Amino acid sequence: MHESVHIPEIILKIIRARGIDEDMTEEFFSPRPQLAYDPFLLSEMKTGVDLLLDAVDSGKRIVIYGDYDVDGITSTSLLMKVIGTLTDNVTYYIPSRLDEGYGLHRESIDRIHEDGGEFIVTVDCGSVSRDETAYAHSLGIGTLVTDHHNVSDVRAEGTVINPKLSEDTYPFKGLAGVGVAYKLALAVARTREVPKAVMAEVLELAAIGTIADIMPMVDENRTIVKCGLRSIHLGCRNRGLRHLIDQSGLDRTLRASDISFGIAPKINASGRLGDASVGVRLFLAETDAEADECCRMLINANQERRRLQDDAFEKGLGMIDDELAKGDFVTVEINDSHEGVLGIVAGKLREKINRPVVVISRNNDMYKGTGRSIKTVDLFSMLDKYRESFISFGGHSAACGFTIAADKAESLRKGLNRDIADLLQEDSSLFDMDYDYDAEIETGDIDLDLAEAVTWLEPCGRDNELPVFAVRNAEIKSWRYLKGENRMARFSIATEGEKSVECLLFHDAAEAYESIASQAGKQGGHDGTCRADVLGTVEINRWRDETHVQMIAKYVLPAGTLQ
Repeated sequence: MHESVHIPEIILKIIRARGIDEDMTEEFFSPRPQLAYDPFLLSEMKTGVDLLLDAVDSGKRIVIYGDYDVDGITSTSLLMKVIGTLTDNVTYYIPSRLDEGYGLHRESIDRIHEDGGEFIVTVDCGSVSRDETAYAHSLGIGTLVTDHHNVSDVRAEGTVINPKLSEDTYPFKGLAGVGVAYKLALAVARTREVPKAVMAEVLELAAIGTIADIMPMVDENRTIVKCGLRSIHLGCRNRGLRHLIDQSGLDRTLRASDISFGIAPKINASGRLGDASVGVRLFLAETDAEADECCRMLINANQERRRLQDDAFEKGLGMIDDELAKGDFVTVEINDSHEGVLGIVAGKLREKINRPVVVISRNNDMYKGTGRSIKTVDLFSMLDKYRESFISFGGHSAACGFTIAADKAESLRKGLNRDIADLLQEDSSLFDMDYDYDAEIETGDIDLDLAEAVTWLEPCGRDNELPVFAVRNAEIKSWRYLKGENRMARFSIATEGEKSVECLLFHDAAEAYESIASQAGKQGGHDGTCRADVLGTVEINRWRDETHVQMIAKYVLPAGTLQ
């Protein structure tokens, strides 16, 4: 708690609205949080630790089986580090996103068996892999599943450590896969001697994976992330992570958003384009040369991912108008683009048109599809109605993936458009933009004290986002575009009788200016003034020896838009 500093009333109101009561305030703001739970409160933790240590003691070849995203990569690396202090007979396996897909597979188990694997520890996957774990057991391979995904009626054979199990009474259900792996590591360290330096190092990985997997930034996750980031700030114990931060042009005083936008995409890129093991090799690197080589591969993969993504996005954008003419459930077919980027493209198209979007790509006589939805449309429920049409299907309310026979794709498209039309008839506001904000302020309220207080809410993320402030009917002055593009702009805003505050808008700047200028009766030219409702975050801008406050605008809307 920042005892010596006054916390602005507006910040206290925001955290109260987010469920942080007076008793929780000190812990919430503490730079050294204490909120953490005994790992043995997870229902099958003791059994899992006993199984794992028995495998260690009997000299079995242990295989950490991960996922190809950042959560899986950090989970795999974390357990490799910790179990590696107890035995040399440990390795890892990460399935290919493109060739194998998510989860535990018979073919992967066969490869592990052929390589002499005798005990599999899954991370970030496996809870519903009943047939696959049974198959592993039939080959004499023991299993320990650690996971954080929802568990259905189908459940893996053997021991499963997952706070989402129906019988589990663990106090916090929001752990990432790496959070569960970290709790396993803590339980092992209570039973066997694991060097404290290793446990401190893997906390950094737990923080990275938790942020990247967009887990709720509350409760125990807040402790994991705060402590992990603090370790990074103090020098960063993990060699590979240290090199990636440096080569990404970031300093080590990282915020959660720096991980989300500057680090996680690079780690994800290798998995999207083929070989997720590069991320594990980075975190396990024992020399500077090895770390630098892995960084180079990740940065190059991320650059290629962005190129492929931008190309596919432009293709999809060119189809949007034609698809919207058919209905409000948008299905775009993008062939000859890399499958690993199509989920990102679906999300960007969804943001552009505020409609559910599915991107499909043809593969011989099948289509693979990936979808992203808006808050008001449950994508899983819509597609689940057509479950019998799919070769494979899975997902949740906001995202999905499926495979469907090519001759059934058009029927699915028409059915989804009929269904969305029915939903729109029931609720005419289905596609209305939802301009959420935490508090309404005047520009005179936007100062360095407020910006500093906002930083105390860090680490920010899901369920604890950076506060969004609304400034109504602000005068827009000195609008100018940045970098010779119409996408980004710098300008200032001022409410009646108040000081001006500098603002930055990083997306759709030309469209925003056109809408506010049109309302003001202006037809181009950026020397005049307009009025707008502006929503955005407040931050401190430090440049050389100067420090000032600025607003990062999310939306610049014609005045009166906010009700």
